[in-house]
Amino acid sequence: MFRTLRPGRPNRTLAAAAAVAGLLLTAAACGSDSKDDKDAKATPAASSSASASASSASTAAFPVTVKDSQGSVTIKAEPKRVVALSSVDLDASLAAGVVPVLATKNFFSPDGTYPWLKDKMTGDTKLVAVTAALPFEEIAALKPDLILDTGDYTAKDNYAKLSKIAPTLAPITSAATDSWQDRQKLVGQALGRVTESDASIKQSQDAVAAVKAKYPGLAGKTFSVTYTAAADQIVTLSSPNDFAVGFLESLGLKQAPKLTALAKNSRGVGTVSQEKLDVLSADLMIGAYQTPDLEKQIGKSPLMTAAAKGHTLQEVDLTTITLLRNPSTLGLPWVLDQLDPAFAKVAG
Repeated sequence: MFRTLRPGRPNRTLAAAAAVAGLLLTAAACGSDSKDDKDAKATPAASSSASASASSASTAAFPVTVKDSQGSVTIKAEPKRVVALSSVDLDASLAAGVVPVLATKNFFSPDGTYPWLKDKMTGDTKLVAVTAALPFEEIAALKPDLILDTGDYTAKDNYAKLSKIAPTLAPITSAATDSWQDRQKLVGQALGRVTESDASIKQSQDAVAAVKAKYPGLAGKTFSVTYTAAADQIVTLSSPNDFAVGFLESLGLKQAPKLTALAKNSRGVGTVSQEKLDVLSADLMIGAYQTPDLEKQIGKSPLMTAAAKGHTLQEVDLTTITLLRNPSTLGLPWVLDQLDPAFAKVAG
């Protein structure tokens, strides 16, 4: 069982552990069903809509203009004081080699840091707790020259205020559908760190490819991913367009057949009752729980034990499930390491 606490703040409402339920239930089918995006999850050469939106993708020259869901953003000079308003923004900035002056805390970690980013941090970053309202005054006081808000599901609500403080990057299309590769490319262009960003993308994609090569026995094995928000709210991530589903499929795994019907849910998730836990039965069963009590009540229940008989049931913490649903450049290698023992068991 993995107990490493991690940040899971892909959504501004993740102010506390309870908000994970809202994230998993409302963040539509987090992923893209385009061929390019599906290929990008499994191969080390992803195409990017973000790369086409920059005025100079190969030179780090400024000024540079990039496009996002809120229009065009022009950065006149190389940013020196960057603010990152989500975990994926912090990740993308660090992957490009830039340490922000302000970033959001990990609500699931006692010290507010993200385990997979600790070796990238210098101690110069102010970590703030962000709930439903952004700390606009704190942000302005730091005099940023670029604000990264690409991981915000409600970016348009705050864009006008943020853009008055400094040039602000919003999601390319939506935080629910933008791939981590496209986000990284967009951030890299805005920072003038195209080479560093591309190298980071390749490193993470190579890590995925390495696991697939290391465990060829994963091919064709089934999986299920579940998040228990309450005893009567057992959520399955079953949409083929969900990032977590796409990530596991990129390793050769395939979704448990009984979850196919649940994938028709318009929000990309389905729910099952305690009496129907058998639909989760798969070679690899990944489960996360809102509270330790729910883990005991559901995860250790006779019905879950029966569903997992002969299979690998891997319980993960809230940070892991959020990262699976909202992958980031530097987070992917970390989550691969966390799940490696489970992959080894399933691959045989």
